[in-house]
Amino acid sequence: MRVREFPTFVLIAAATLAARLPFLLRADRFFDADEAVEGLMARHLGEHSLFLWGQRYKGTPEVFFTSAVFRAAGPSVIALKAVTLVCFVIFLYVNIRLLERVLSRRLAWMSTAFFVAGPPSLVLWTLSGSTEIVMTFLAGAVLLLAIEAWHRTASRRALLVAALALGFGLWVQQYILYYLVALAVTAALTTSGWRETLRVAIRARVPAWLRAAMVILVAVASVYVLLGVAAFFTSGVDVRLAGVRITATHPQKMWWIAGAILAAAAGIGVVSILRNQLLAPALAFLVGYSPAILGRIGNTGMGAPISRLDVNGVRAALPDITGVMLPMLLGFRDPTGYPTVFPVLALVLAAIVVLSYWSGHVRGLTPFFHMLPIVAVAMFFASGSYIDAQSYRYLIPIYAALPVIYAVGIDAAWRESRAAGVALLVFALLIFTSQQIDWYRRLVPDRESQRAIACLEDARVTAARASYWQSYKLTFLTSERIIVSPTDGVDRYALYTAQTRNAPSLESVLATCRRDQIR
Repeated sequence: MRVREFPTFVLIAAATLAARLPFLLRADRFFDADEAVEGLMARHLGEHSLFLWGQRYKGTPEVFFTSAVFRAAGPSVIALKAVTLVCFVIFLYVNIRLLERVLSRRLAWMSTAFFVAGPPSLVLWTLSGSTEIVMTFLAGAVLLLAIEAWHRTASRRALLVAALALGFGLWVQQYILYYLVALAVTAALTTSGWRETLRVAIRARVPAWLRAAMVILVAVASVYVLLGVAAFFTSGVDVRLAGVRITATHPQKMWWIAGAILAAAAGIGVVSILRNQLLAPALAFLVGYSPAILGRIGNTGMGAPISRLDVNGVRAALPDITGVMLPMLLGFRDPTGYPTVFPVLALVLAAIVVLSYWSGHVRGLTPFFHMLPIVAVAMFFASGSYIDAQSYRYLIPIYAALPVIYAVGIDAAWRESRAAGVALLVFALLIFTSQQIDWYRRLVPDRESQRAIACLEDARVTAARASYWQSYKLTFLTSERIIVSPTDGVDRYALYTAQTRNAPSLESVLATCRRDQIR
């Protein structure tokens, strides 16, 4: 950060803190078990700290920062969420530098305003103790800024930073693949003659036997794509050949395999064409991704789940997707699913988006930000990420682009009429601000946890068993004075399980408290 840019950082930090502070002060009112696990990990730093306990995915770089904050200020829900807020401020600063370079200063500041005033779903995840969304934003912004610098100056250092950011982002969460695919689509749309250039490069630098291997891989991937399509629209393939049962009934698994094979084919081509030029970036990528490699050594935790979704499943889920998940994503329902301001106002945002896509095309703006949501939605459904309405969280990464899309649409109106542009900007910001206020008013104290802790302490119970969403939360809130392990869901920490093996259930303790209260 240059000295002359420091006021920009201070202004962004002040605006973000002003908007988020009311929510931060009520942090315990939207605090869940997954966040509690991260807090407990920070208290036990060094004990499987590279992935969320019990998993082989979702890297947790934040626990190292949180541990330091806990040592300085003591463990608390506010301290846990404040770490995410600081990371979000840093992202906003990096992002505004990026947008100023690839778009304009006006668009950069309008986009930042939308980030700060964003809907409740964005507020929730920019204050969550699980910083996967914010860390993805940050890794993605660094990746894009480095690629822009490399494209403009051919800087080798910039290329290394891009590779490092990609590896880091892939450790944190698979969301960074949204960026990677959107970048590939953007390159294809903005590079004239790329097909012929690529064809010539492959013929000149890829040996014939490797070209044959690439063709075979692409053909095999195409078969898996078709099997996935068949499984999506029908019951799939389930046959016996020579006594061997062959099945292809899970469309998302078929598409995952196809994607992996295509990535292998592309990797062969890139390595063959660039050869020695890739050594340093590959090493930088491995440095960024190394925590994931180390974290998987001896890790018996579960992998990322893949949900099955076919055409009938889409039909059945459509009311939930359009009536709950999409409104939650856009802020017309809060994170608990409760309606906020008038849903008809979504038409205003839809008009801004349409205007943005039209303006971006006419003005020849970089299409990356307009492609990212389309790519993310396609990958979301193709990858098996949809489970229920709460799966909207897997689409929150599109907010790396949505504020920019809104800004471009409003800027288009501004160019026609400054008064209309200002009015549209103010109105859109008021929509999101109203959504935040609606959600804030419904944030009630977590009396259930308060009662449970009081009851356990009165009964002098120091170990118990409860549901997943209660267990780790109570353990963190009591600073581990009381250890509660889960009876369902993921058993994340074996030491807690061992300590509570013969412990009573939380329900039985609560039942005793209730009888005492009646007497």
